[in-house]
Amino acid sequence: MTVPRPTALDLFSGCGGGSVGFIAAGFLVAGAVEIDAHAAASYESLTGVRPTLADVRKVGRADLTTSPSGEVTLLFGCPPCQSFTILRRGGKTVPRDQIRNALPMEYLRLVEEIRPRHLAFENVPGFSEGRWADAFANFTTRLEVLGYRCVSDVVDAADYGVPQHRRRLLVVASRVAEPTLPTATHGPGRLPYMTVRQAIGHLPSLASGERDPSDPMHYARRHKAIAVERLTHVPAGGGRADLPPRLRLACHKDHRGHFDIYGRMRWDAPAPTLTSGCTNMTRGRFAHPEQHRAITLREAMLLQAFPASAALIGGVEAGSLQVGNAVPPLLAQRIGEAVLEMERKPSMRNQRS
Repeated sequence: MTVPRPTALDLFSGCGGGSVGFIAAGFLVAGAVEIDAHAAASYESLTGVRPTLADVRKVGRADLTTSPSGEVTLLFGCPPCQSFTILRRGGKTVPRDQIRNALPMEYLRLVEEIRPRHLAFENVPGFSEGRWADAFANFTTRLEVLGYRCVSDVVDAADYGVPQHRRRLLVVASRVAEPTLPTATHGPGRLPYMTVRQAIGHLPSLASGERDPSDPMHYARRHKAIAVERLTHVPAGGGRADLPPRLRLACHKDHRGHFDIYGRMRWDAPAPTLTSGCTNMTRGRFAHPEQHRAITLREAMLLQAFPASAALIGGVEAGSLQVGNAVPPLLAQRIGEAVLEMERKPSMRNQRS
């Protein structure tokens, strides 16, 4: 008797980091939803699955491809998180934020419609903290009302072998088994963290504006001469505080924050959290450890643990947004493996009998 392959649905799928990981774990991705056309095109290129190009608020179970048996093993979701980040705690809520804030509720709506055996929800830690704490408590209570047991914690992708520190709120829930979070494999007392050197140290060197002719993703942004000069004064692990006074931006001379601007990564440590500005050294610690430029899309993808041959569609700006918003495939793979282990355990119904 053939055992059906476990199936996954990927909401807010982006360029497909989550699905790439679930496929590696052994899942059949039966459908996905993504609103951005470039990200959707990248998703199809990376997974071979054509996502539903739509606003998730306008789709239901009938719009999603499901498994032949009609039952979904895993429903995964990572709603856009900008409105939940701790960097915005003091900011004023605007209509766009109100829409984003409602997206976790849309995820719950689809949980109720689809009734997956298990689910996983990933977002920034800020969703469970401060002024969002009540919303998160409501979110987990709603899952419990729907018959799901939940576990949650803030995890670091580096603890699962990703060469990047990336703290995320992870919720795993199940209606058929005791839910468990994936077990950390790297860090103190475990395997050493994967480093920037291990991820990108083998790539060809590039100067500002240069391209690797063998890899269209390995393209260095063209920086102004003064930006390159600034980087010549910044050591690995350093930032704008290392600049001589004559090269400091006027707006930074009396500013005590944002020290990661013009910051270089360290070779022998995980990268800092990549954001949508990850190929722009004025947006964070996104300069190469020793070459005088920002990291390339290929380097950003490797630091997110994408496969070495993966390609994104839409150019450097769209690609940077896709990488910065992606779920690291290796983290998703570990989540998928934890769910498959839950599948192998006795059901909660059997445990009670």
